[in-house]
Amino acid sequence: APVGIRRTPSVQNSHFDHLHYDRICRTSHSESYLISQGEEPFARVELHFTEGVVYGLLVVERGSDQEVTDDEIEELRNHIDMDLVETADVPRDDFLLTVYQGREIATYSDPEFLEEEGSEEENGASQS
Repeated sequence: APVGIRRTPSVQNSHFDHLHYDRICRTSHSESYLISQGEEPFARVELHFTEGVVYGLLVVERGSDQEVTDDEIEELRNHIDMDLVETADVPRDDFLLTVYQGREIATYSDPEFLEEEGSEEENGASQS
């Protein structure tokens, strides 16, 4: 189950009030989060922690008629930095964030994994 983190914006007149981060996965050197405002997810961020530098990839989901502004990107970067990067307790000299705007098309997995997951659910349901 994703881990949720709620943060109160530190900036007045914020574009992003009440951000919520749902952790998708975590390794010893990386984390991945869905970012929501209210109940609606609107972005995904991948963070990779190296010696001295944190690399981030941010994908913001907006319609093709809704461009993300430079101010919104800068503010969102600051929130991610304060809420996720600095709280990771990993020393760093820089936080490099690459930003894309797009939409999710699909999620793919290995067919064998989906079959195993389905049979485990079936077995679990029949044992109840």
